Amino acid sequence: MPSSAVLVTGAAGLIGFTLAKKLTEMGRPVIGTDTVRPDEDGGFRFVRADLSDVHRIHAMFAEGVDAVAHCGAVSGPMLGRDNPRMVVESNLVGTANILEAARIHKTRRVIYCSSTSAYGDSTKSATNLDEFAPLSPTDIYGATKAGGDILTRAYRVSAGVDGIVLRFCWVFGPRRRTECVIRQMLKDAQAGRPTTLPYGGGFHRQYVYIDDVVGALLKAIDVNAVNQPAYNITAGVRSSFEDIVKQVKALYPMAAITLTQGADPQDQVHARFEVAAAARELGWTPQWPFDKGLAAYAKWLESHPI
Repeated sequence: MPSSAVLVTGAAGLIGFTLAKKLTEMGRPVIGTDTVRPDEDGGFRFVRADLSDVHRIHAMFAEGVDAVAHCGAVSGPMLGRDNPRMVVESNLVGTANILEAARIHKTRRVIYCSSTSAYGDSTKSATNLDEFAPLSPTDIYGATKAGGDILTRAYRVSAGVDGIVLRFCWVFGPRRRTECVIRQMLKDAQAGRPTTLPYGGGFHRQYVYIDDVVGALLKAIDVNAVNQPAYNITAGVRSSFEDIVKQVKALYPMAAITLTQGADPQDQVHARFEVAAAARELGWTPQWPFDKGLAAYAKWLESHPI
C-alpha cells in the first residue's frame, strides 16, 4: 500500500466522492478537494480549493501525493452553457495546473477523467469506436475534455508524468445531482408522475454505472504499466431509449413515459464504444449491466429524495 495519499479532485461530485469514500474504506489515505464541501461525510480528509489556486494545489502535493484521480471539472455539456470561459478555466486550465504540480512534485501517477464527448459525433455506420478514433468535439464541454485528454497524454510523453486517461460515457447512479434522464424517469415513476421527453425515440445512449467507473479508476491507480494512454470506460452496450423505458417499466409497471421521436439536441450520436483495451491492459470489465445498475439506483432513490 502506498504510504502517501491519493489526491481526488472533484471530491464533492458523483465520481470523486464515490471514489474517495471507497479508497478510504479500503484503508488508503485520501485527500479530497473541491470548491464545495461534500453533502455527506465520506470519512476522508477534505480540503476546500479551486483548481485555479495553484498555491493551494502545490501545498496539497507537498504533503506527499502518490497518485491523483483528477475528477474535478464542470461535469457535463448541460452546465455552464452561458459561461463557456468558466468551463475552459475549470476543465482545461485546472487540468494543466494539476499536471504541472504532479510534474514538479514527481507524483507517481495522474488519472484524468475524460469523456466520450471528446469524440463528438461518430458515424452511425461505425460498429465499434476504439481509443484511436479522432477526437472531434462539437461543444465547449467536449472540447475542454478533449484538451485535457491530449494535455495529459502530452505530459506523459514529454514531461515524465505517468498519466492515464479514462473516457467515461453518461455515468449514472447514487449521488448524481446534475441533469439525468434516468433519475427523472425513476423519480417520476416512484411519485406516480408521467415523464414526457422532447426526444428519445430512435435515439441511443451508452450508460455506465458509478460502481463500474470507480472500479476502473481503482485499477488505473494501481496498474503497473500500460501500453496505451487512453481507455474507453462504458458498460459496453448501446441502449435505445425504448429499451431504457422498458427496463424502467419492469421495475415500475405503472410508469407512464412518453418519448418524442429524435435525438437529444444537446447530445452526440455515438457508435458503440469499444472497451476491450481496458479489459486487456487495466484488467477492468464492467460488472454492472444496465438493468442491475438501474435496479440499484432505483432502490437508492426510494430512500434518498433529491
